[in-house]
Amino acid sequence: MNPSQKISEAIKDAMRAGDKVRLESLRYLLGQMQNAQIDKGLNAVLTEDEFLKIVRKIIKNSEEAMEQYKQGNRQDLVDDEMAKTSILRELLPQALPKEELRALVEKIHQENPDLAMGPLIGLVLKAAGGRADGRQVNEVIREVLG
Repeated sequence: MNPSQKISEAIKDAMRAGDKVRLESLRYLLGQMQNAQIDKGLNAVLTEDEFLKIVRKIIKNSEEAMEQYKQGNRQDLVDDEMAKTSILRELLPQALPKEELRALVEKIHQENPDLAMGPLIGLVLKAAGGRADGRQVNEVIREVLG
């Protein structure tokens, strides 16, 4: 079952359960996925990596919106965004523990000692296979490189 079908099934389940927040979050995700499919071309199907990239982008945008809402003292909107992001995070694979991520960073840095920060982050993200986000990787690289 491709990601679009999984999300469609999850939308049906949310409708049956009457979970409006989950339903709204999943519908938004499905719309973003459909936009990506249109951009990709006729009869295109999203890969798992493309799906995860879309989910991460939505989560990142929600986190940025939460910061803005906090600055504007709109706790109600912060709570709404938190609920949506928690639903979307369920769709992401289990994150790498920090120790494993650190070991991965050290290994890649040893193999490529002359690599600048940006390309190093890219290699680590690729090696992590979607189980780490750029912010985490950046933090760990800064710790390792001191």
